[in-house]
Amino acid sequence: MTKDLITTTNPLVVQHNAMVNAGFTMSALEMRCFLAMISRIGRDDTALPVCRIPVRELCADSNSKNVYTEVRAMTEKMASRFLLLEVLGPNGERMKEPDIKNRPLMGAIDYLKREGVVEAVFNEHLKPYLLELKNNFTKAQLSQVLKIKRPASHRIYWLLREYAAFGKRTISVSELRHVLGLKDEYVDRFDHFRARVLDPAQEELAQTDLPFTYELIKQGRVITEIRFLFAPTSAALPELIPPSEAWATALLAAGVADKSLEAVREKLEAGTYDEGYIRFVLQAVRTQADAGKVKKPAGAIFKALMDGYLLPAYQKTQLTSAKPKTRTNQALSSQRKKLQSELEDARNSLSFFQTSLLYTDDTRPSFVAQVKSKIAELEQQLLQLEA
Repeated sequence: MTKDLITTTNPLVVQHNAMVNAGFTMSALEMRCFLAMISRIGRDDTALPVCRIPVRELCADSNSKNVYTEVRAMTEKMASRFLLLEVLGPNGERMKEPDIKNRPLMGAIDYLKREGVVEAVFNEHLKPYLLELKNNFTKAQLSQVLKIKRPASHRIYWLLREYAAFGKRTISVSELRHVLGLKDEYVDRFDHFRARVLDPAQEELAQTDLPFTYELIKQGRVITEIRFLFAPTSAALPELIPPSEAWATALLAAGVADKSLEAVREKLEAGTYDEGYIRFVLQAVRTQADAGKVKKPAGAIFKALMDGYLLPAYQKTQLTSAKPKTRTNQALSSQRKKLQSELEDARNSLSFFQTSLLYTDDTRPSFVAQVKSKIAELEQQLLQLEA
């Protein structure tokens, strides 16, 4: 299966959260190639595609006479890259204390000078991290990540994107260094790390859909953690295969693993609690995460649903609250949010196709027409829902 630019560039790029948190480093040109390859992976793909990437796509902004020399050197570097990746569970889930293994990035990568393209395929070891993702994944708009130049800024963007539903992520300095592939750099000079990594990332991400501020957390005089702050969005983790129940959709959006939903369903069917308790837990954990009391929101949510320790507080609110919404209203609300999320993605896709340099006057119109048709269909569905 070979994929080129014209037919397969996806306005969305998606990867497993274990890859988002993997340890590796790349040059700016390598990162563009990496993103170009991910953008060619379709939601229905069951095999890693062979990607053919025109040099003009990788170096659209470059006027250098040495472009082709730089691209050849880039392919040689990527061929030797390894990722420090978490070993996943049998169903593709992240484990509590996972083994970390070296995995080669590329299965093959070559610069074809006569055709002016890079032909590449990811290593087979990466299939669980890139294909048929149903949970524990993060998505981003290709048009947004292409605005970022520095490789470290790219990695920070994805780390924050994973937590976009919560508007906050606290990460230790040592963990961030691991993710960025920094070994000896800035070990004893945090001021250099801040000036050369954090502040440039803040400046670059201010031009994307994920601007942020940050706070430094100290133990004594030593800075040990960084708390990133940004505007939360409920559309951070839309499902590739959406569940039918509104409560399940909300849990997946908060990062709860797909395989955990069955245990929650059993609690509901047994009458241990109702769907209102799930909404109560989601809000309570988000509040705790905002206060810096919870570092792994998805785990805290699942624990509260399994142990039921927030049930007394929830039942107390029910005694004084207004009559709860009917199931019908809940279903309508869930459907409305789903359509609004799809509409937002479609509009972002339209903007991408209209402005991206990856498309020509010959190829652009068909993509624009398809997306406009999809937008009109979604808008009509929303109107019917409101009627």
